[in-house]
Amino acid sequence: MPDSDWQFHADRLMSRIAERYRENRRDWTKIRGLNLSWSDHDETEMSCFYTLSAALILQGDKRVRVGSVEHVYGAGGMVSLSLKLDPYFLAELAREGGLASGSGCVSEDAQALCVCESTAAIVEAFDQLVRLLDDENELKVLEEGCRRRIHWLVLTHSRSLNLRQLCDRRLPGSRIAEAVAWIREHYREPLPVEKLASVSAMSVSTFHHHFKAITSLSPLQYQKRMRLHEAKRLMLSENRSASTAAFEVDYVSVQQFTRDYKRLFGNPPGRDAKESKGG
Repeated sequence: MPDSDWQFHADRLMSRIAERYRENRRDWTKIRGLNLSWSDHDETEMSCFYTLSAALILQGDKRVRVGSVEHVYGAGGMVSLSLKLDPYFLAELAREGGLASGSGCVSEDAQALCVCESTAAIVEAFDQLVRLLDDENELKVLEEGCRRRIHWLVLTHSRSLNLRQLCDRRLPGSRIAEAVAWIREHYREPLPVEKLASVSAMSVSTFHHHFKAITSLSPLQYQKRMRLHEAKRLMLSENRSASTAAFEVDYVSVQQFTRDYKRLFGNPPGRDAKESKGG
């Protein structure tokens, strides 16, 4: 159960989030990588990709399935916020704090998702970051320091083995993270598995093993998911037709795109494209 300090900071942070939603303010977008969420729905199900982030659930709970493993977390609509983590911040802090070389990481396959109880210090740090939005001068001067503090608190959490592994180039997690970053940037291109394995200093079979252990998907499956999510974004945000979106993410066959899209999202792409146009 959360202690009194945790609850105190969580209540203050929830009040700041609620105020912004009541007033329809989206000023949190001024802080790079910060996202606030407030949902009145009892249950929402969706397929999505997560970027490297620290997420904090203040109310309600969340279920995330990675492969065959389901993670359930929350403080028990949903109120949550997340901050995208900067790999360069993490590497710098790990080096300065002696974590990358002295963390005792021995796990070969750290899971991509780590679920653990947040500390009062982490909630307080998020509250301080959101509070900066009320003063432009403080935001300008103190934002980076607040973001670095959150990175440090998350990195040094007792359950953050996976993050510390990302900071150690000797371990598979760090090298797979680089491969994932390449796929995200070049998802429309043919997938050079042999090249990615070589850059990761692994054989192709070892690369496949570690990639799937960490992401729950093969490299080709990961690339396909990236293409489908981008196609959905194009239809919902930029009003592309289903066929146009398919070709823009490098699908050769619209029929295959339709099958893959429905298998992942539950609805055929034409329905999402039609709804985005108000039809």
